[in-house]
Amino acid sequence: MNFHLALGKDHIRTSTVRDFDALASHVPAWDRLASKASQQVPTLLPGWVDAFLHHRLRPNESWFCSFVYAGDELIGVLPVIVTPHPIMGRRWPLLRTPFDDYTRSGDIALTADQPDLALHGLLAEVRREEPRHLRLDLHAVRQNSPIWSALKKMPSGYVMRFGCVRTCSFLDVRGDFASFLSNFGHMGRNLRRFRKKLEKLGHVSIEIRRGSDAGEDLLLEFLALEASGWKGRNGTAILNHADVTGFYTSLVRNLSARGNLEWHVIRLGERLVAAQMAVLCGTSLFLLCYAFDEDFADCRPGTLLTEVTFREGFSRPEIDEVNPMSDFETHRIWHMPRDKYVDAYIIRRSVLPVLLQLPQFVYQNHVRPRIPEVVMKAYRKFGRDRYHKPRRASEAARLRQE
Repeated sequence: MNFHLALGKDHIRTSTVRDFDALASHVPAWDRLASKASQQVPTLLPGWVDAFLHHRLRPNESWFCSFVYAGDELIGVLPVIVTPHPIMGRRWPLLRTPFDDYTRSGDIALTADQPDLALHGLLAEVRREEPRHLRLDLHAVRQNSPIWSALKKMPSGYVMRFGCVRTCSFLDVRGDFASFLSNFGHMGRNLRRFRKKLEKLGHVSIEIRRGSDAGEDLLLEFLALEASGWKGRNGTAILNHADVTGFYTSLVRNLSARGNLEWHVIRLGERLVAAQMAVLCGTSLFLLCYAFDEDFADCRPGTLLTEVTFREGFSRPEIDEVNPMSDFETHRIWHMPRDKYVDAYIIRRSVLPVLLQLPQFVYQNHVRPRIPEVVMKAYRKFGRDRYHKPRRASEAARLRQE
């Protein structure tokens, strides 16, 4: 469906598609827009959204994707997941952008020049496609996203509410790695010690695969490595879930075809001991997931892999930041700063939607901010401690000697 609107000097054209064949014609322009986005997260890329729509929808969900052009230039993209309301059903649906545990941001690609114009056009498409929708959720929107300036000029008929605030680590790599490492006291010495310990066990090699060299051929080996460790024992490895395996398979294929995929690998002889799957999005190197062989935990292969990845980021002038978009305790070792990611809810102004959604926003805006941080930290630690941990270094060394 297409609509046209003349606004000032710009001829605004909007379009919405509901099938993959129609989606394909927008992909080149979408890829260019997402790669230039200021928030630099790969979940904006069409290859990522395509993998999500193919593998991560629930049985009762559907999707559509809206586009807004100013002349021939794409200025906004809004992929939407349509979910029946748990009480009101399909008649009053809830909408969200692609987001779950594996898609860590539900932000959208908007031009930095006219974000409000783009958002208004996209929301007009949403109203035409789903006139009874209650709200649109955008999860984990980075604080430098153009969506925030766009939301300052909220279209009539909508109100905005904030939800959960997350902090995620990142590292500015516009500098020199040796200077960066010199800030960590004994870190350099420890890295050399871990490396020598691993080298005593055989020939150690490092592989950086990117561009045409980064393909699907390493995926199965990577997935097997991840499943061999604590995630496999706990049932949370990618291979433990068919839909997640399908998502990553499609994602790797899509990103490889566009030249966005990277692999960072450490081998001992022919044996894979650590591997990092990364995505290049604009000037950001996004760290998607990594795995290491717990049989060599005493050699700290995960730490050595982090050094490989950071050194790679610092060595390439086209990369400004390395972004794991997570907040693990190990990031404290590297003194990584954190950035804010906030949930945004765009709600219909009518009384019914606000009343139906009120309890959630009372909690997010009034109850949660008053919970002491020490209580929240204890709760998060309890959540982490429920799962099996990676094998301890002393145990790995002992098992190798048996």
